[in-house]
Amino acid sequence: MNRLHRKALATAVSISMAALTGQAQAAGFALMETDATGLGQAYANLAAGNEESSGLVGNPAAMTQVDGTAVSGGVNYVMPTFELQPSAASSGGGTTGLGGDAGESAAIPNASIVHQLNEKTRVGMALTVPFGLATKYDEGWLGRYHAIESHIEVIDISPSVSFDVTPAWTVGASINIQRAEAKLTSAINSTAVTGRRLALPDGQVEIEGDDWSVGYSLGALWQASEATRIGVTYRSGIEHELSGDADYTMPKVLAASPNFADSPAKADLDIPASVAASLTHEFSDTLTGSFGLLWTGWSSFEELKVKQSSGREAITTENWEDALRIAVGGEWQFAPRWTLRAGAAYDQTPVPNAEFRTARLPDSDRTWASMGLGYKISKQWSVDVGYTHIWLNDSTIDNRTESDIPDELQGSYRGKVDILGLQVNAHF
Repeated sequence: MNRLHRKALATAVSISMAALTGQAQAAGFALMETDATGLGQAYANLAAGNEESSGLVGNPAAMTQVDGTAVSGGVNYVMPTFELQPSAASSGGGTTGLGGDAGESAAIPNASIVHQLNEKTRVGMALTVPFGLATKYDEGWLGRYHAIESHIEVIDISPSVSFDVTPAWTVGASINIQRAEAKLTSAINSTAVTGRRLALPDGQVEIEGDDWSVGYSLGALWQASEATRIGVTYRSGIEHELSGDADYTMPKVLAASPNFADSPAKADLDIPASVAASLTHEFSDTLTGSFGLLWTGWSSFEELKVKQSSGREAITTENWEDALRIAVGGEWQFAPRWTLRAGAAYDQTPVPNAEFRTARLPDSDRTWASMGLGYKISKQWSVDVGYTHIWLNDSTIDNRTESDIPDELQGSYRGKVDILGLQVNAHF
């Protein structure tokens, strides 16, 4: 194989890996926004239930709080901002711009239903989007060899059942049926591939893939006293093998190279297991407080393997760490039909340092401040609205693509996220 072909193949593998790493980063950016009812208190009561059908997402055992039939549906509109700061530099991108605001807003829907079969047994189903990512940079920006566009979405369908073992103890289980899909683009440094002194226009690769896979959730809810309940949920890890196509757009001198021919591509994406625990206490008939923990086992995500249709495999080292989220919140029924909610949370990033932070998801530790309002329209119907502002800690990036023609992106990011949620609930 000649020098041109060696560099071309190395670059193709590297770009594919960079693109598919974005999917793993999307999994790292787990979406908490499963409903607007919990959004109002920063999901501090995630595993303890919210007395609506949407509570089954955080803990299937929480379905015990529903008598008869309950239905819930809503949407959370997420507005992220990620901006690379002016001091940034790239070894291959020159000074062609910082890419603008890479955050892409998205509407995240949810729906759920719970039905009481008998005095002790309930069944339900929920539709949520537990993982997602949308970032987009200007095409000519200095980090274009790392990322241009990233769009990842994981849809989860969860049939569930709960059973009251005793008046105080309830157990529940869900089957998590997931569809993951992604569209990711990056630029290719054509000049570096050929080794020519004459500058060539960039090439581009677009990778699209999807997969169906299945996991499970187990939960327990303990009514410790009339005023206090404690919930615990385990959510299994889920292994996805994303299958799709890699489509290349290259300058004429490289367009005929078999190394840049459109071809199938696959990547293993392992979503880690997680454990959630919440304690909710009723201080009075109108005032309730909650404390919640969410541990995610990101240390299982050590590497990303990409498989080319030619049989060649490449591995990217990730070295992520386990992450812990801590939340406190509460609600106050200040009038017969009105409920005020508030909460705060601190959320750790699984990305260990600047070396493993990527442009697709410049993730960092974050702090939540949430508030919400609920209105009971009638005995059967209620509506909840929520708002959250998330401060992302300033983060640094010093990421180097793993190939024979590496590109290094250095700099710092600033970011924030705003979330607006609306939920409609019904009991029959």
